[in-house]
Amino acid sequence: MKMKINSLYRKDNLVVLFFVLVLWTGLLLVLHEVLGISPDTTFKTVAITSGVTVLTALSATSAALMLHLKKNKIALYTEEIINSAKN
Repeated sequence: MKMKINSLYRKDNLVVLFFVLVLWTGLLLVLHEVLGISPDTTFKTVAITSGVTVLTALSATSAALMLHLKKNKIALYTEEIINSAKN
């Protein structure tokens, strides 16, 4: 049971990290393109500030999710294993 819990925990962490990486990559690519066509420095500053704010919020939220999973992994994954066995 403990091995299954650890396996599910690792998989969930990898999924979270994968999607954080995808979102960072996507947002940075869009920001790069926006900065390339932006008309003035004020617009560039607003775009960079917005991008950094979104990436910071995304990273903080993902870190909080991973801490929640770590803190409650036994309860969460035990319940998940039991419910999947019922189906």
